[in-house]
Amino acid sequence: MILIYTKLINPRIKYIFNHIFCNRLGLKIDFTSCKKDFIKYESFKMSYNDNQINDEFYIKPSQILLSSRIKEIEINIENWDGLPVFFTDQKNPFFKFDIFGASFFLISRYEEYLLHLKDDFGRFDPSSSLAYKNRFLKKPIVDFWIERFKLKLLDFYPNMKFKKHSFKLITCLEVPCSYDFKGKGLFRTLGGFLRDVLRLDVYRIYRRVLVLLNLLKDPLDNYHEWININKKNKLETIVFFLMADFSRYDRNLSFYSKIFKEKIKDISDFCEVSLLSSFSSIENKKIIKNEKKRLESVVKMNIIKVRQNLIKVDIPITYRNFASLGFKEDYSLQYYNFPGFRASTSYPFYFFDLENEMETKLLINPVCITDRVLKIYKKPIVARQIIEEITKYVKQINGKMIIVLNNSIISDYSDNFKWKKMFNRFFNSHGKI
Repeated sequence: MILIYTKLINPRIKYIFNHIFCNRLGLKIDFTSCKKDFIKYESFKMSYNDNQINDEFYIKPSQILLSSRIKEIEINIENWDGLPVFFTDQKNPFFKFDIFGASFFLISRYEEYLLHLKDDFGRFDPSSSLAYKNRFLKKPIVDFWIERFKLKLLDFYPNMKFKKHSFKLITCLEVPCSYDFKGKGLFRTLGGFLRDVLRLDVYRIYRRVLVLLNLLKDPLDNYHEWININKKNKLETIVFFLMADFSRYDRNLSFYSKIFKEKIKDISDFCEVSLLSSFSSIENKKIIKNEKKRLESVVKMNIIKVRQNLIKVDIPITYRNFASLGFKEDYSLQYYNFPGFRASTSYPFYFFDLENEMETKLLINPVCITDRVLKIYKKPIVARQIIEEITKYVKQINGKMIIVLNNSIISDYSDNFKWKKMFNRFFNSHGKI
């Protein structure tokens, strides 16, 4: 165990110290504000204090963890042997910046509580983020800080033992629409036919007719191919289904569709199934609750994982709602138009509600890549370079790499072929670990 001395023991300090020491480094910790007890302690210890008390490892605290307010903070990025850092203390011989305060700022998404730019959907604009402005969005910088912190601790306490981590690639498939042609009802089907006719899309009309006559499989019905790809490469995968009522941004089949329910049941026999919460549910907890119940009624089990459709995450409201409804894990933390790490870490962490100054039981799983984001680069070969760059960083810190693909990418449409092939090759290269 390592004893931490700090003058103030508050929720922010407990949260980030537990995350770094316990969850990441695998160490047990205890806190004290009594200097006498701290000096008497004869094992590993560290002070989070303006000055070193005795001969212990110490870090000078920044103000962010000593406050319970949410306010603008002046941040100056400096370089410390190749790593961007802030809240620096160049005179400290042990560690050159407040890793706890800086990590808390990024992981808590502190900047999203402040005045910031939003897009047309009301989403946080990544161009407002510290990571984007300072070009470390693709690099899980908090994880690199923790690795350096571990090395510095080892220099001071050579007998200290840490938890071992290994690189892990996890895939997710989001399903905002289960089928392209099947099960959509008379009016949506007629509307689809009319749209295809107006576009003179003969091939799509031809496929639609064959699918509706059960002479051809629906283009989106390639779920078992997805499962087999992941199984072959020994990758953990989750399939997120949208259970919403039809609306402008939620356009799946009706929950009451028999083939829709049968498909969910079928998939749940082979891999984990979870909820893709609707765009319509953003500010209405009752809608999410109903969608959760719908999926649970189909798979006959408690649903504890969730992903927000169209990445409309409004911090802290979205996560506060998820936590209150019994969800244990979220897979929504990413940017809608840039690959990388929204919280600057690849490792899961518990959501800290800054407005209420409390740690929740909702585990946030950072997503770094989606096919929709990568298609901004237009060419699969360019997108593969981006993925490999991020993979290199994640492997350096033995982190977790979560990739989410839309189920349209696994369809057999010709315009998806090169993208599908690229992802399959990537999974084959970095799976099987």
